[in-house]
Amino acid sequence: MPTPRNLLPRLLAPAVACALAATVTSGVVTPASASAPVQPQAARAAAAQRSPVDINAASFNIQSAGHDRTSGVQRPWRQRRSTVVRQILSNRTDVLGIQEAVYTSSFTGRLVNGRTQYLDLRNGLNGRGGRYAVTVNAAVNCVRAYVATNCRRRDRNASAAERILYNERTLALVRTGALKYSRQTARTPNMYLAWAVLRSRATGARFLFTTTHLDPSSRAVRRSQWRQMIRTVRRVDHGLPVVSVGDFNTHKVDSMARTMLPAMHSAGFGDVLNQQYRVNPTLNVRARTRVNGWLNTYNHLTRRVATFGYEDRRGNTGNGIDWIFASNRLAVMEYEVVCNFDPSSLRVRGTLPSDHNMIRARIRLR
Repeated sequence: MPTPRNLLPRLLAPAVACALAATVTSGVVTPASASAPVQPQAARAAAAQRSPVDINAASFNIQSAGHDRTSGVQRPWRQRRSTVVRQILSNRTDVLGIQEAVYTSSFTGRLVNGRTQYLDLRNGLNGRGGRYAVTVNAAVNCVRAYVATNCRRRDRNASAAERILYNERTLALVRTGALKYSRQTARTPNMYLAWAVLRSRATGARFLFTTTHLDPSSRAVRRSQWRQMIRTVRRVDHGLPVVSVGDFNTHKVDSMARTMLPAMHSAGFGDVLNQQYRVNPTLNVRARTRVNGWLNTYNHLTRRVATFGYEDRRGNTGNGIDWIFASNRLAVMEYEVVCNFDPSSLRVRGTLPSDHNMIRARIRLR
């Protein structure tokens, strides 16, 4: 697809041997989830009575350990993990959607102390004083939860490389589910939407959080997956506020943004920056504060900030392929493209955590 000088989508992690049927599931994980789903009007009425609470929601394509290299500034996961952990913790992240996490035993030797990359990340966070959980630990929807070979189907709400981690000190898990998209490509045949209903421990406010990674190679498949994602979110949100993140492999100057950004807003959960197709600087920016908003979310595995940002036009919004969407009625207090760079040299400090920059938004729930 044609792109500006500072953006190219990345390909996803390795394919898996176990072919799984498309499914939407809702696993009961706490006694509270056994009750009847909250109806839209009741959910909105209950929310109106609560005090507001802010949550830090983030999206991070952590780059598959299967892509480990030591060329240029790229480093293997065992070296990158500490930077990923530090960025998540330093931003006091409440809930995080990740993409490209290795979920099979193929690359266990490249991990630090976890049997999958997402569990390895959780262990790294908790080893540094965090208290994070993954909504679904199982790697695959098979009888053997971590073995895809000769899979005998068992629904575990596993969602391949797309996973949700949450801070157990601030949030509690109510229920969770997953969707394997109906349309896939042979190169990346396991693209998922993972979702979870979470509850604020401070106020009891509930919200639906989702993460996804859309197909990088086929525009037709990507569009189909995106539309299926919207339909699924509307089906499982039961009137709750929605925060939806992920690597959509689409930037705002891509023609797909012409239809899909309005489609998201019409479905009730628009971009937290209010970006529009080919409009830059963004008009009527939704987030009250922006930090490094002029950076792209894909960094080209380079330390040169000028390669992936508008360093000379910082009023512009970076052309990111990673997005955070939130219910239109929610206030967005802050948005940040997380990047540790020297402001004088405009070069990234330390180890690059991934070929993507983490993005986060502080969103006010009621």
